[in-house]
Amino acid sequence: MTKIFGRKKHKQNNVFYTVITVILLCAVFLSMVAFFYVQAEDEAYEMLHIQTKQIKDDIQLQMISDRENLATMANFAAKLYKDGEDYSLLFESFKPIGLIENIGILDSNNVFHTKAGNMDLNEKISFYEEAEKGAYISGRIKDLTIADYEIIRSAVPVRVDDETVGVLYGVIKLDAIKSRYNSMAEELEAQLFIYETESGDLVVDTVHDELGNISFLKDRVYNKGYSYEKMMETDKGFTSFVSAYTGEDLYMHYSALEKLGWEICVARYESQVFAATRIETRILLTAFLIMVIIMALYMLIITRNERRVSAVTKCASEVRRILLEVNQQENNIGDALKQVCLFSKARSAVFIDTDGADYNYVMPALEEKALNQAERNYFMGELFRYAMDLRKITRATVGVMCIKANDHLNKTKPDFYNFLNEHKIKEVSFAAVTNNENHITILAALNPAKSKESRLLAEKVAVCFSIALFNKKHLNRTEMEVITDSLTGALNRVAYKKDIQDFNAEKPDNFSCIYIDVNELHLRNNKYGHAAGDEMLVYIANTLKEIFYGHRIYRMGGDEFLVFTKELDPDAVREGIETLIEQLRLKDYKVAIGMSYRMKNADAEEMVREAEVRMYEAKAQYYQNKGQKSVFEAEDLGYVQVKTGIAEIDTMISVLREHYNGIYRVSMDTDKARRILMPKYLEYNEEEESFSNIFTRYIDEIVDPDFHRPMISFLNYDAIKRHLSEGSIPRITYKKNNGEAVILSVYRLNDDSDDIRDTLWVFAKD
Repeated sequence: MTKIFGRKKHKQNNVFYTVITVILLCAVFLSMVAFFYVQAEDEAYEMLHIQTKQIKDDIQLQMISDRENLATMANFAAKLYKDGEDYSLLFESFKPIGLIENIGILDSNNVFHTKAGNMDLNEKISFYEEAEKGAYISGRIKDLTIADYEIIRSAVPVRVDDETVGVLYGVIKLDAIKSRYNSMAEELEAQLFIYETESGDLVVDTVHDELGNISFLKDRVYNKGYSYEKMMETDKGFTSFVSAYTGEDLYMHYSALEKLGWEICVARYESQVFAATRIETRILLTAFLIMVIIMALYMLIITRNERRVSAVTKCASEVRRILLEVNQQENNIGDALKQVCLFSKARSAVFIDTDGADYNYVMPALEEKALNQAERNYFMGELFRYAMDLRKITRATVGVMCIKANDHLNKTKPDFYNFLNEHKIKEVSFAAVTNNENHITILAALNPAKSKESRLLAEKVAVCFSIALFNKKHLNRTEMEVITDSLTGALNRVAYKKDIQDFNAEKPDNFSCIYIDVNELHLRNNKYGHAAGDEMLVYIANTLKEIFYGHRIYRMGGDEFLVFTKELDPDAVREGIETLIEQLRLKDYKVAIGMSYRMKNADAEEMVREAEVRMYEAKAQYYQNKGQKSVFEAEDLGYVQVKTGIAEIDTMISVLREHYNGIYRVSMDTDKARRILMPKYLEYNEEEESFSNIFTRYIDEIVDPDFHRPMISFLNYDAIKRHLSEGSIPRITYKKNNGEAVILSVYRLNDDSDDIRDTLWVFAKD
């Protein structure tokens, strides 16, 4: 029990530790994934910051460069103005530079000078307001020369002697700035928004086809800790919200272009931010899954091995249990081999030793493949040679080996290889047990489908088989002495008691009980001596063994024998009884015999009681009619009075009183009874009084009132006859007024007659 508990605990521990390991791995994996995502998020914000600064620096450098170019051109325009020349030379020499596509000069009269000509802008623009602004870069504004067209203006004053005489405008087309920074955003794999701080009008939008206002971000769902208002109130920082287009998070960094009055926003999708992380996560997940699969395979192997070991252990326990009962059951070694064969799914299983013990079990469906004795002798000889070689190599008491009909065996032992092939033996798994005296026992399985389990089982139980064989050899003699009568060699009462239980459990069909009592044994002992009496008993026992060979024969006491037969019809049993009487008559031996028979559902104890009663009737008849036929026959029953004057009859009746309250032979046609045994308290004149009267008086005076009604029902002779004709025994257990329990049984006296008349009423003490 402790070992079984230990294996169960070990299995539970394996599962527990594996589950803990998987949980820890999951925790480590999730922690690493979380760490990677946090790190990726931090890196994403840092990258956005860098990208924002990169674009911001590019814009500022470009604008500064463009403004410096405009300042140079403004100086040239001032010189032309001072020299009294127009600005045509400036316009003719201008070529697009940086983001500036075109230039124009607004003079103090609100006349706008361009290469294409002059334009009066009164009521459209104020020179003085423009002059007061100094140098600046606008947001999105309408072009002064083209209707419904928006541009960005970079303005630089034209000054002569510290007086602003004109404003030089550099025209930046929105398409040009969009083209430049769209390309940059694409290279950075980011979204770019540039808007005028005061109005929110977008200057650059790499997402939408038309420029709108930054306020389109107001309705987005911002992640915890972020909001549109916070973004608009701060010059720079980070924000995150759910994209209305893709449904995934958008990470954004924003920063002000201080000198330009613009705000720049650079954003990237979650899938972009975590692209590398997701690759790492997939790699990590793949590694994790591989580890889990490896662990699952490991657990599967462990579990299968545990299951295999558990199955082997369970089978080994069953085999040990069977072998421990080797002295109680005749064929326990064969039953144990059957278990080995069934578990291993082998063709057959054998157990042999060097002293000639040979046990074999062959699967019933494969009986035709069984080896004959000559083949078995050769096969066992080869196994013993292998076992000796194995002992030389391992030096172990128990050795396990597997012989296969392969090329190696063909090269080393071709004869044995050919033998195995010829008999379709592909594999022999066996365990050999060797003691110090070089006595070898071998447990082998032929063609086991479960080869590993077969060898493991053989290793576990081989010693048990050896011990069982040893016990069987050395203890069978003692057992036989225990269950055998020392004088006659018949079975004794110890064997009888055990067999009674077996027969009652088995309830065999066509079952007979023959009870034999030797007449005049005491007289023979007194006249010729006890040696003559012993000779008589031995002769009777040997005659019984010869006539009822193969059946169970017991010596029940000094002069009593009992025989149980199975699968014999009543005629065969009676023929055997007649043969016995004839054989004994040759020696002038006399016996009284009673027989009972059941076609099915036999109760062995009941049959013994019935046969015993009939034997006593036959014995009484013998002493009353000395010299006549002594065997009991139902159609000619005698009776015995309570006092006979014959010593042996009186002794027999005194013995019967120990077991029975009364025995009567009752004729249900005449309602008359003849007493075989009657208690003293019950007076009965059998010539004058009917049995029903004495039975009724017995019920009224002796039987407990609770049992009166069922007892009276036994006087319904028609019902009693019907039960007897159906093969059943009318029986009741009742109590007397003094509390004593009694069993009343009614038997028919003539089994062959359809007309049931004579019956035997037996009142037995419970």
